[in-house]
Amino acid sequence: MGKTDRRDFMKLASSVSAGVILTGSAATIARAQETELAGPPPQTVEDQFDTWVELNIDNLNHNIAEVRRKVAERPIMAVIKCNAYGHGIVEIAKSMVLKGIEHFAVVKMDEGELLRHNRVGGMILNLGPFSPRDARTAITHNISQSVFSDAVEILNEEAGKLNRKAKVHIKLDTGLGRVGVPYKIADAFVEKVAALPNIEIEGVLTAMTEDADYNPLQIDRLNRVYNNAKAKGIDLGIRHAASSAEVDHDPNSYLDMVRPGSSLVGLEPMPNMDIKPVLGVKTRVIYVKDMVPGESVGYHQAYKIEKPMRIATLPLGYSDGFSLNSVNNANVIIKGKKYPMVGLITANHTIIDVTGSNGIEIGEMVTVIGKDGEEEITNTEYSNQTGGHAYHTANCLKSYLTRLKV
Repeated sequence: MGKTDRRDFMKLASSVSAGVILTGSAATIARAQETELAGPPPQTVEDQFDTWVELNIDNLNHNIAEVRRKVAERPIMAVIKCNAYGHGIVEIAKSMVLKGIEHFAVVKMDEGELLRHNRVGGMILNLGPFSPRDARTAITHNISQSVFSDAVEILNEEAGKLNRKAKVHIKLDTGLGRVGVPYKIADAFVEKVAALPNIEIEGVLTAMTEDADYNPLQIDRLNRVYNNAKAKGIDLGIRHAASSAEVDHDPNSYLDMVRPGSSLVGLEPMPNMDIKPVLGVKTRVIYVKDMVPGESVGYHQAYKIEKPMRIATLPLGYSDGFSLNSVNNANVIIKGKKYPMVGLITANHTIIDVTGSNGIEIGEMVTVIGKDGEEEITNTEYSNQTGGHAYHTANCLKSYLTRLKV
């Protein structure tokens, strides 16, 4: 038998202007269509019925302070690639700006352009690849570009057409082996880039292997290229190498600027810093019903009911970015108590076993990642239960999910 207060629920569900059912991009479109009647109301936790992401800004500010404690006065270039590791690139960037972070790194030109459209200033560096169209975007939006191949000539050509300079950071491969001009032949590449008339060298960087014993060699290789250029009258600008791991334990890698990412949003604990999680994931119960032996839940009767059971349905599925391994491994928290996921997760729904609890109703808030009362499920815990990794879980959260600062 279904348990529902239909009158209140239907009243709530019909309130599209409050963003209760429509969230993320769908809510944005709906609200934009209503702007002639009223301005878009601010989104709050109370407005949300569909799954949403919560951002603990106090913890974000704490993490920024921890990084600053380690690196002192050095500038921070916050790596907020991949939608700020799933946290929401615009929301995170704007919050960081309020704490004095001026520089950001992304891996897609579209992310850099999005930041500019949202009035994020300072240096924005695209670490990823670029096309001729991306080159024009970089130049017109003052986005710096990482270069390590003949593709730099595309930037030079497009900048010439626009009668402007393209800003670049030369990326060296000092041992990680992914991308970057190999340090052994970097001197010639540096001279080539420096000779291009429409290119301004803003910095030089490398990516670390995060192997403490190998770090000194990588930094030495970067410095060698930097000093060779300096001896020829070429200024390579800002040297940067240190990611979160190096910020945590290797001051020798700090150079002129540090480039942390995961530590700022608290994806995982760091040995030498007090890092706190920023990410929370919440949703609400959309249906509750009692079931009896012989009934089933899911396609092909995937989950058969073998004893009297009360189940709650959540509007959360693999289309939102959640692991198929969540069910039968992970829990959620409702009203300060943990309940297991059961059955098979589908594109849009997850089933929770709430047997024995008579107080759970439609609209009840559900914590997937985060804290409720004395109970807590961290991103790391959830990821371990579902056979994944904290980075993977956060990065997979779809961008259309509403991000709320709390």
